[in-house]
Amino acid sequence: MLEVLVREQSQIAEARRRASSAATASGFGETAAGRVALVATELATNLLKHGQGGRLLVDAAGSHVSLLALDTGEGIADIGRSLADGYSTAGTAGNGLGALRRLADPFELVSWPGRGTAVLARVADSETPPDPQAAPPALRDTLGAVVVPRPGETACGDAWSCHEDAQSRTVFVVDGLGHGMDAARAANEAVAQFQRSRHQPPEEIVQGVHGAIRHTRGAAVGVSRIHWASGTVSFAGVGNIASTFVPRAPGAAVRRMVSHNGIVGHNARKIQAFDYPCGDGLLVLHSDGIATSWNLATYPGLMQAHPMLVAAVLYRDFGRGRDDATVVVADTRAPAQARA
Repeated sequence: MLEVLVREQSQIAEARRRASSAATASGFGETAAGRVALVATELATNLLKHGQGGRLLVDAAGSHVSLLALDTGEGIADIGRSLADGYSTAGTAGNGLGALRRLADPFELVSWPGRGTAVLARVADSETPPDPQAAPPALRDTLGAVVVPRPGETACGDAWSCHEDAQSRTVFVVDGLGHGMDAARAANEAVAQFQRSRHQPPEEIVQGVHGAIRHTRGAAVGVSRIHWASGTVSFAGVGNIASTFVPRAPGAAVRRMVSHNGIVGHNARKIQAFDYPCGDGLLVLHSDGIATSWNLATYPGLMQAHPMLVAAVLYRDFGRGRDDATVVVADTRAPAQARA
């Protein structure tokens, strides 16, 4: 995932260029890449005009590009009104957010007065054949992730993956030791092993990764499996991968899951899965590039937002800024229920 800081006027053009290049590299046709460039330009412009600057995240994945605009400015007091054509607080024509909503699907934003705004805009390339390895739209709408390398690095030592079948959804997060190319190599090999053993129980998945990455510098690993029928989550972790269930019901208990000490690939003395009850809510996994002090209850309405927006807000407000950072957010309901 690319991150472009937007603090001054010249960086709007940089955001546009990098978003367009990412779309082209992902196989987008000229027309669709132009739409991505237009959306990136509008988002970056809004960051300066309304958010006093911020950052644009660009995630190109197969036949779609997701753009996330994050700021900590004054926020939007009336989101519905701001989406209407002709409404403006900056002396412009007021067509920006309305145009974005027509160009992107999904287009969604969250905002809190005095605490900033986060916008998700996803642009599809209808001319590009679907990637058979890419998540289907139904899965993308109930799952979202933000993965950003350490500032100054191009390779990211964090990675994640997911597998879903009729009974369950399994989310895998890995943080290669350190950062840079060697950490990325450990993380990528861990993901490859997860793909081979994704049908196994979580503790066996971690055990398989432990054996597969012995020749690397090692990693922290977490595996959470949501069981639809029983309403439970099984979690096996070694190292600093946090896994937390956050219920939607007001006042219900947040469950933070147990991970054992160690380094997968080198010193993982105890690999064990624990089962936790869960119902209607969100499962949040993240690497230690994200502080653990977050509380979704302090963001009114965020639990109902797209999971990718939830991940983006946690990254914006709790990213440590000195390490690779990954946040994965998954709806704990079966996809059909979550879309109902």
